[in-house]
Amino acid sequence: MVSALAAIIFGWLEVKRRNRSRLGLRLAAVLIVVAALACIALPLKYNATQSVNQAQKHILLTSGFDNDSLPTDINNHIYTLDASVNKRFPKAKLLTGLDELPDLKLLHIYGDGLKPYQLEQLEGVPIAFHPSSKPHGVIAASWPEKVKDGDNLQVQGLYNNILNKKIKLTLKGSATALDSVTIEPRSEAKFNLSAKPKATGELVYQLYVDTALQGDVPVQVIPTKTLKVLMLSASPDFETKFLKNWLAGNGYAVAMRTVISKDKYNTEFINLPQPNINSLSATILNKFDVVIGDLSVLASLNPAEAAVLKQQINDGGLGVILRADSTDKKTWLQNGFAVDRPSGKEASPGFISIGTQKSRSGKLPVGAAYINHNNGTQALAKTGAKTVAAIAQAGAGKVVFNIVNNSYSWVLGGDKEDYAWYWSALISNAARKAEPDPLKITFSSLPVTGEPVKFNIDRGDSGPILINNERVAPEQSQSVPFLWFADGQTTAPGWQTLQSGGHSALWYAYPGDQWLGIQSAQKIAATTAYQSAHPILSDVTKQIQEKIRIDVPKIYFYMLLLAACTFLWIEAKL
Repeated sequence: MVSALAAIIFGWLEVKRRNRSRLGLRLAAVLIVVAALACIALPLKYNATQSVNQAQKHILLTSGFDNDSLPTDINNHIYTLDASVNKRFPKAKLLTGLDELPDLKLLHIYGDGLKPYQLEQLEGVPIAFHPSSKPHGVIAASWPEKVKDGDNLQVQGLYNNILNKKIKLTLKGSATALDSVTIEPRSEAKFNLSAKPKATGELVYQLYVDTALQGDVPVQVIPTKTLKVLMLSASPDFETKFLKNWLAGNGYAVAMRTVISKDKYNTEFINLPQPNINSLSATILNKFDVVIGDLSVLASLNPAEAAVLKQQINDGGLGVILRADSTDKKTWLQNGFAVDRPSGKEASPGFISIGTQKSRSGKLPVGAAYINHNNGTQALAKTGAKTVAAIAQAGAGKVVFNIVNNSYSWVLGGDKEDYAWYWSALISNAARKAEPDPLKITFSSLPVTGEPVKFNIDRGDSGPILINNERVAPEQSQSVPFLWFADGQTTAPGWQTLQSGGHSALWYAYPGDQWLGIQSAQKIAATTAYQSAHPILSDVTKQIQEKIRIDVPKIYFYMLLLAACTFLWIEAKL
């Protein structure tokens, strides 16, 4: 309306002029001036379509991103959640949370990516992930959360050294170096560090890279339970005598029954009250964790004792170490263990190996016999390629079959370490297992202070859960009934508590600046998994290529206004 009124007024003024020459051009110029002014004042738009490459991209920068990998298009919106990233790349808009992002059909993520709790906030929005290169430092590490007093703590992991120099990994406790390993330049190498805890309870070791702290290594050292061993012997011999003395000297509770004549026995008790073991019953066997016996004496048990022993092994989890001898008697305990006794010259003494560990100094003459592999049995100790001790599951318990009858030779030769190592391994593998922890906690990612922590909790009840004495609402897994999920958070690093159903468990929260390589690797893995679970489908692509409204550039109207005004000024001068 205003434009029309202005056109009428300016046109009437041109008509009233005495000079009637070029009236038509003057009227046209007036109309152009009025129209140009109106177009400059009004928001004029037109419809168009844009492809994905032309559309505005929404980019989220995370730690580890490479500046050179970013697109150079000017039509991008760039965000970050990290203040250090914002400082490095000021053009990125610093967000306090992902809920500040606009409604998106696609989000590009550059760098290490996001943690699982952050990815949940995307609510299924498809992403295009542009991961950083593999981070420098420890990218994987593991160690047992609990070790028994006297056992070694083993810290294993993977280190990615991108530097042109060697680095030294050192495991420390109480500021004392306990073990170390060197990583070569420009290499990715596995490492294995060990230390023997000197105390029980909650301990925290540290892993250093040269002089820089990589991260804490928390561990709970559990006091060793006194294992109770029942030894059954057909007759006194050196192997039995040395084993009894070693067990007694190393804190085991030992009861020993040696056959004198039919139904008559000699009994000894060390570190243990003196129950009547002349007749084996369920009550008696339930007091012991492992039975060590000669093949001949175990095969000669009366039917009642043999039946109760079998029941305690299969149902009660009692362990048995069966020592081979020259007897031809048979017992069900031998099932699955086939001994080959080749004729000819006996093999030379050799080192014994259990898993990846080998006897340190003492070779042992074990004769020519060896145990053949059968389904259901597993080699436990070997000399060369020959198995000299094997283990088999028997219901809830385990049976170890051992054909080494002269391990005492190690002690006679002064090699007490190998003797202790060998029998400790056999007993620990066979012994009745302790009741499992009522609470077992795992995490989706490294629990870090100041950030949400997702707990995966194995438990047998559905009672409330307290994290650091604060009640949280757990969620039960739909596929695994005893698995529960809970969310928590802590502001202080160190040992934390979780309670459920009258039981308590400890967990450790790490400072945010520790294990940065592991945190980066976990974020890359989590973001990659999210991308795979939320692919960019074809219908999303069509939505990105939809019609859009584009502003008409004002420059054209300014040029028309200038041209029309110039004509009117020149024409008036003429």
